[in-house]
Amino acid sequence: MAGAGADALGQLLFITLDDWKWTSSCERVLRRYQPGGILLTQRNLRTPQATCEMLSKMVRVLRVPPFLALSEEGGSVDPLRAFFPGLPQPHLAAEKGSKMVERLGVLIGEAVALLGFNMNFAPRLDLANPWVKQSLEPQLFSSDPRTVARCGEAFVTGLRRHRVMACVKHFPGLSAVEYDNDSSLPIVDKPMATLWREDLLPYRQLLPRLAMVKLSYAAYKAYDLDMPTPALLSLNVLEGLLRAKLGYRGIAVVDLFDALDQMATALANSGPGNEQKAVSLRLDGFAQSITAGCDMAVIVPSERIFEPVRGGFRKALQAGTLSARRVDEALKRIRRAKTGMRLPTGKLSTKTFDRLCREFEEFATECRSAERKNV
Repeated sequence: MAGAGADALGQLLFITLDDWKWTSSCERVLRRYQPGGILLTQRNLRTPQATCEMLSKMVRVLRVPPFLALSEEGGSVDPLRAFFPGLPQPHLAAEKGSKMVERLGVLIGEAVALLGFNMNFAPRLDLANPWVKQSLEPQLFSSDPRTVARCGEAFVTGLRRHRVMACVKHFPGLSAVEYDNDSSLPIVDKPMATLWREDLLPYRQLLPRLAMVKLSYAAYKAYDLDMPTPALLSLNVLEGLLRAKLGYRGIAVVDLFDALDQMATALANSGPGNEQKAVSLRLDGFAQSITAGCDMAVIVPSERIFEPVRGGFRKALQAGTLSARRVDEALKRIRRAKTGMRLPTGKLSTKTFDRLCREFEEFATECRSAERKNV
């Protein structure tokens, strides 16, 4: 295997950070973990220039250039609001058609590229329906699969105009999840034919163009009927559906610890004797997800989390439950996706920044005007 040590493990990780500017602690974390990707959130964004400089310095201390990502959708998931006027909810742009959604993608793409990012964890391809949380519904383009496919493609096209990679989510779709009980494992009970016709339609159209897709944390009865298994741990979903049936050759990524916390809580609450299984899941979930076919996982870089992840990774390799071939396969996909990847310069164009602020405001005003006309 092309390196099963710390560098190989690091390339399989997207890490999140607390810093908002370059510090010695930030440098130590990056030198130690050598992550394949870095995900920043709104708490990291204090000034545009500090963000530019921090991203540039991150690249210099890493042996392999990383994915540098935000999760920027507009609406309630809008970390760019730290610097720019707020963007409208995706469904408002979708109501005006795919051209408006493409404009949203173009604005986001130019803004994140200006700051030094090369990737965006967006758009959502989940379908809206009456069971979706009210707080999530405005982030969804539509309940119609064809509209979601058109809007998703338009958003991705907008990002690409500025060489920003998209990571669509949440495969194979969350439209049928009911959120009545946050302590239980979400389960989708749509039949396979219905999933294929509805939730999977946007993915069937977009996947050939995408370098990365984010997995759902729900279980799908259509693929794991006897033993509900979250998509991020399901061989039937990852290898059977995503790889074999849909032929996807890109990176499958999971927001692992949010999902594992929910799964472990559900397991611990499901009956006596399951507490230890829940602990084991938290310790070994990373290796299990890679074994099932995932390629990268988002984690928080702390001793409490990283050491169990590293230990579980090595243990699984030694025991043969995680094959060196599977790790090499993931590393190959990551290297391929990084070919020609945009890297930060550390410089901010004030002129471009000021123009984008005006364009953000104009775009938001246009969407609000359309909303008022529809009321």
